[in-house]
Amino acid sequence: MNKKILYITLLFVFVTLISTAQEPSYGVRIGANLSSISSSDIPPELEDSRFGIAVGFLAEYFLTERISIQPEFQYSSQGNDDKTLRVDYLQLPVFLKYNFSDRFHIHIGPQAGLKIWEWEDNGVLEADFSTFDFSAVVGIGANVTENFFADVRYGFGLSNIVDDNDIPGEFEGSNRVIQLSFGYKL
Repeated sequence: MNKKILYITLLFVFVTLISTAQEPSYGVRIGANLSSISSSDIPPELEDSRFGIAVGFLAEYFLTERISIQPEFQYSSQGNDDKTLRVDYLQLPVFLKYNFSDRFHIHIGPQAGLKIWEWEDNGVLEADFSTFDFSAVVGIGANVTENFFADVRYGFGLSNIVDDNDIPGEFEGSNRVIQLSFGYKL
């Protein structure tokens, strides 16, 4: 019973904050990734970073004049440059965003990823990637105009993305991603 009251109270507070703040905004973003799998188990010849893309949708809900929540849904190509270490995700980051002014902001939050593709013939390492990835992301951004924006983010993987059931011994790795993106708010 107490949990229900807590959930209802939190929902009421959240809805009240959103309803008293500015109108939500929605948008799209596209960017470039420089990613790698951080692992001491990857041979040096396979450590080169991968250039990839990120494409997604976002919504921004203001809680106060300066603070907002920005959930997103995006596709991101990640991994290392070697084709056997490439993996693509559908990701759901949720950011707490602080707007210093109408132009500049910082954002921080968790990001969950669902693997949608990996190179099928992982002959060198014989490794498969885990289905889920969890990361912490921090970034800075600038509003170029009222509708156009740019941001830079760093994603730090918190989970082991290597499914090592078929590999003898320990094999661990996590994602590291730098992302530069541009977007348009409707």
